[in-house]
Amino acid sequence: MFSIFKKAPAVPLSKLYRLTLHITRGSNSEMPANLIGAYVPVFVGASSHEEAATMAVRALTGQGFEFKDIADNQIHELDPNQWSAFVQDAWADFSSVFPNQLEVLSQLQNQAFLFIGPFASYEANPNT
Repeated sequence: MFSIFKKAPAVPLSKLYRLTLHITRGSNSEMPANLIGAYVPVFVGASSHEEAATMAVRALTGQGFEFKDIADNQIHELDPNQWSAFVQDAWADFSSVFPNQLEVLSQLQNQAFLFIGPFASYEANPNT
């Protein structure tokens, strides 16, 4: 009878996206001198995949990196309620550096989620 008073679970205002960017050093001085580029997973709360891509590119170019491409030409939408399971499946060795489930859901509510994952850097030109 009083089920109308139960709180519904919070629904994120932003969708959660994952994309992997291919970047090169650009003007960034933090990348070790022997490295020339990297593939970087970026997780973004956004209203659309286009907005997610724009936010991800701006975040890395804002650090001085040069954007080359979206590595696999795909932008994946993730279920934010499955974040913890996703991190354990895909990034178990790095799970301690990823935000936890509550942080992700909270930041999506505030439309402020952006997380740059571990860099997979390389020393030589990947096309040679």
